Amino acid sequence: MTISIYSAYHAAAPLIQSRAIRPIHVGRARAAMPLDPVLAPMLGDDSADNISKRNPEFCELTALYWAWKNDAEAQWLGLMHYRRVFDFTGTTAAAEGTRQAELFPGRFDVASWCAETEDWLAESLNHFDLVVPPPHVMGQSVASNYTKRHAPGDWEATRAIIARDHPEYLTSFDHVATGPEILLGNMMLMRKPLANRYCAWLFDILFKLEAVDLDRSLYDPRQRRYLGFVAERLLTVFVHHLSRTEPGIRIHRAAIINMKDAAVFPMITGEHLNGPEHINVAFAADQAYVPHAAAMVRSMLDHAAPERQINLFFLQTDVPAYDLELLASLVAARPNTTLYPIAVGQAFKGSYRSPSRAPSNATYNRFLLFDLLPGLNRLLYIDVDMILLGDVAEIFDWDMGNAPLAAVTDYIMTRVLTGPTPTVDPAVPDLGDYYRNDLGLTEAQILGYFNAGLLLFQFAALDTAKTGRDLIEMAQTGKYLFRDQDILNVYFKNDVLRLPGRYNVFNTVKEGYGRVPQANYEAAMEARRNPMVIHYAAGDYKPWKRPVLLGEHYWQALLRTPFYARILTSHARGPAAQRQSLSLARLVATGRSLADRVPALRPALLWTYRQLRRIIG
Repeated sequence: MTISIYSAYHAAAPLIQSRAIRPIHVGRARAAMPLDPVLAPMLGDDSADNISKRNPEFCELTALYWAWKNDAEAQWLGLMHYRRVFDFTGTTAAAEGTRQAELFPGRFDVASWCAETEDWLAESLNHFDLVVPPPHVMGQSVASNYTKRHAPGDWEATRAIIARDHPEYLTSFDHVATGPEILLGNMMLMRKPLANRYCAWLFDILFKLEAVDLDRSLYDPRQRRYLGFVAERLLTVFVHHLSRTEPGIRIHRAAIINMKDAAVFPMITGEHLNGPEHINVAFAADQAYVPHAAAMVRSMLDHAAPERQINLFFLQTDVPAYDLELLASLVAARPNTTLYPIAVGQAFKGSYRSPSRAPSNATYNRFLLFDLLPGLNRLLYIDVDMILLGDVAEIFDWDMGNAPLAAVTDYIMTRVLTGPTPTVDPAVPDLGDYYRNDLGLTEAQILGYFNAGLLLFQFAALDTAKTGRDLIEMAQTGKYLFRDQDILNVYFKNDVLRLPGRYNVFNTVKEGYGRVPQANYEAAMEARRNPMVIHYAAGDYKPWKRPVLLGEHYWQALLRTPFYARILTSHARGPAAQRQSLSLARLVATGRSLADRVPALRPALLWTYRQLRRIIG
């Protein structure tokens, strides 16, 4: 039995592929470049008999048309999306305890879903004639919904075409139009003879609708997708007609798994991002820290060698689409740079957090990288409260030998070796005792305790699946004061390579190093004299909170992002003490200095000055 279920892709996303699932790049005839270099070699809808150039109107249906016209071997033909797939087995629906048309899991495992799907297709598919989603029930009729949210003329023209050329379907069309139920996403799987009937009927109507003399010149990009939207209604009509006229038709209703908010594992599996030109970097943020992430990325791109390809994997939690678009615009300005936003949800919401630590457990999200990106040989993780002053390639290309991890010693943490170090956490009266007794670190391991803000992983030297499982289990079952940093120091205590201190320089004042052992103190001071990466690590040393040592590098990077005004105005509207620290006189002095050094920034600085003068007074 030959089954071809085409999964429509128009953007970089986790690759879902199996014996029956066939990824296809839709609209490839109009694309600047094929998705192949980003994901893996895949079909395009632009060969042989195709309508690829009409993808803006037909949406995912350009894949269905290509499959109908060119896949002669399939005995079953179907269509899904890269972010919407069928829950053939009902496993996800059962887990969520719902019978909804569309499910929104927090996690989606590609390998598990593909294995379960292939088993179900082999064992159960032949008991049916077609697979479609359960109907989605709207709060209004299908006709009312369409005419209110789209161009009414297309709906009226569709009915006229059916009445004229396919009158046997008019009863079902009117029934669907006056009811609230619709089948979403143009998703279906049918025996090939039935799929041929459906496609011949569907595309005959759509081509005739496309040819109707309606003025569509003012359609916005969403309205331009009218043929795809009409087709969803027509699939509903077709299935209703089958049920009404062929009572013996066997239909399996499979809910749609929508991965819009899911952490999808894995994100990258192939070897195509491992060439010598590639630099793979991961970072993580929620909405509040997106501006700081943008400043970090800006500083990285400003200093990167232009010939290197930088792949940025952004682990994001609840970041609005608007902010993602702003960040993407920053990245798009540099050639040879690709941003991969990865929604990771709240995977560690229930993990332990000390009362003395920041409230978000998003810091654990880096543990998901082992499952998300197992195809990479090497990956650099950078905290978003860092600014780069040099080429990231220098760090990424560091000779690691066979070490699975490289990081910089957290010099300030090693002060526990010179005497008692009390903490404010009641569960950890003394930090040194905690390191020795709770974490089980030796004196030598404490002396090399590393900071987790910059981590260079060599996945090729790791069992990534086991490492990911182990770290996640530690995060979910243990109690660690410094959370992911403590876990990493325990797990890699015998396998970490120390990087030069200048790759992770804290902006803490010199007094903060007062109790650090002499050798580490000297190494820290040497790194401070020539920093390549500045880390605004401590809560009271964040430059967006108050004037801090080395803060000017943050502001210079932030200034060249779309988020600069947002951070400044949030300060200006804050408490009186915060407004005082951001006085207009200080801003003017800083602005003049920047304008003198970078004259091209003068117009932006003048605009910002005028806006802040209105706010601060």
